[in-house]
Amino acid sequence: MSSKSALNVGDFYIAEIGKIAHGGHFVTHVEGCVVFVRGAMTGERAKIRITHKRQKVYFGVAQEILESSEYRVNPSCAASAQCGGCDFQYVDYAHQRALKTRVLKDSLERFAQLQANQVEKIVGEGVIELHGDSGLGWRARARFEWNDEWQMHQNRSDMLVNTPLCTTVTSEIAQELLRLRSTAGVVPGEYTFAQGSAGVSVVGPMGHISGPELVTREFSGVQWETDIQDFWQANGSLLPVVQQAIIDSGAARSGEDWWDLYGGAGVFSRVLSLELGSAGRVTTVEGNRAASQRARDRFAGVPDVDCAHVRVITSSVEAFIRNMRGSGSGVDGILLDPPRSGAGISVCADVRALGPRSILYVACDPVALARDVREICTDGAYELVSVRAWDAFPMTHHFESLAVLRSTKVS
Repeated sequence: MSSKSALNVGDFYIAEIGKIAHGGHFVTHVEGCVVFVRGAMTGERAKIRITHKRQKVYFGVAQEILESSEYRVNPSCAASAQCGGCDFQYVDYAHQRALKTRVLKDSLERFAQLQANQVEKIVGEGVIELHGDSGLGWRARARFEWNDEWQMHQNRSDMLVNTPLCTTVTSEIAQELLRLRSTAGVVPGEYTFAQGSAGVSVVGPMGHISGPELVTREFSGVQWETDIQDFWQANGSLLPVVQQAIIDSGAARSGEDWWDLYGGAGVFSRVLSLELGSAGRVTTVEGNRAASQRARDRFAGVPDVDCAHVRVITSSVEAFIRNMRGSGSGVDGILLDPPRSGAGISVCADVRALGPRSILYVACDPVALARDVREICTDGAYELVSVRAWDAFPMTHHFESLAVLRSTKVS
C-alpha cells in the first residue's frame, strides 16, 4: 500500500523548497507527494497553495515565504508574481544564471544520458551573462492585451493580469506603452510591439497602429525587414553572440555544402554563407511561407562577394530531409534551429543517417536539446563537443544554447 496521501487542490501546505526543475519550478515534497512550486527557491521554507495536478505530480505557488534565501530580492515589477512573462524576478540576477546552468547540466545528464564529468567539460562556464548587470530592458518584441490597462497572460493560463509597468521591455517600448495608454481610441485586444532600428512598430486588432509598417533590424552586415508580428529574437544582443560562437566553433569550412534547417528568414544562412565562401553552398529550409519568402527576397540575385550561394526551399523539414535521404544526397554540415519543442526523433534519426561531418544545434529548451542530442549520438556516430549557453532572456527560465556535434567517422 502506498504511503502517499492525496493533496487537495486549493489547500495550503508548509514546504521546504528543494532543487530547481526545468520550466521555472522548484521541487518540494509534501506528505510524500512531489510538488513543483513557483515563487520560492532552493533553501526556502514557504507556505504554498496547490493549484492543480497533472498525472502524478502536483503544482503549487508560494503564498508566503517563511524562511527566505540569501538570493531573494525585491522584484522590479509588481505583477511579476502572477505574470507569465517572468519567472525569476524575485531571484538575484547572478544567481539566476547559476540556476539555469544547473538546469542545463541536469538536462544533459538525465535526457542525453551523459556522465557528470562529461557534462562539466562540455558546458564549461555554463549559462553566461549577455545583457548587462540588471537583466532588465532587453525585450525588443512583446505582446500585450489592452482592457483599459495593458495586460499579459498569467503563467500557463488564459487569465490576464495588469502589467502597466513591464520592466523587461526596452525603454522605447515602455515609452510607447505609456503613450498609447493615454491615447483615446485604443480598442480592446492583442497588440504586438517590435523595436527595430527605425523605432517601435505596433500592430493591434484593427491593424497597424504606429511606427514603421515593416521592422528593420541590422545583423551580420545587412538589414533585415520583417512584418511586425513575424518572429525575431526578442533580445537584440543575442544573434551577434551566436554568430561569433558559430565562427569560433570552426564547424563550417570554406567550400562546404550546408543545410540550414528551420531556417526562418535566413539569419543563420547568412552566417554560414560568410563562413563557407564563394565556393560553398547553403540550402535553407523553412515551412512557414512568409518567413521563407523573406529569405528568398534576401538571397535573390548574385551573392555578396566571398559569400556562398543560398538556395531557399519552402518545405517542412521532415519532408525535405526524407526526400534528400531517399535520393542518396549527402551534405557536409547541418545547422538545426527548431522550435522550442525540438527537432524530434524522426528528424534527428535522418540527420544521423545522412552522416554530415558537423552539426550545429541552436536551442532555447535544454530538455528538447538533450533529447535530440541523445538521438543524434545513438550508436556512437556523433559526439557532443560543446554547449555554449547565454542568459538571453533574464527574469525568465529560458536561455539560448548552441551545441556543436561532430562525426566520429569523418575527420
